[in-house]
Amino acid sequence: MAGVYINKADSLEKKATDKGYCVGWKSRSGFERSRLDGEMTFGEAQKKAAELSAKEPNKVFWAEMLMEPKFEKH
Repeated sequence: MAGVYINKADSLEKKATDKGYCVGWKSRSGFERSRLDGEMTFGEAQKKAAELSAKEPNKVFWAEMLMEPKFEKH
C-alpha cells in the first residue's frame, strides 16, 4: 500500500529557524544508516551534525528533513 508523506519544512528554502529536522547518519565503510531521535531546527541539526562528525570520523552526519504520513479515510 502506497502512502502520502508531507514534508515538515520547506524543502527549497532552508532557514536556520525552520523546524522539522533531525540528524541523519550513515557509516562510511558499511551499509548502516539511521537518524537520531528528536525534532529540531535546521540550524540546530547542522550544528549537531558538525559536532558528531568531529567526534566520529567513521560516519557521515547531515541535517535531514522529517516527513509525516498523511492518510485519507475512504
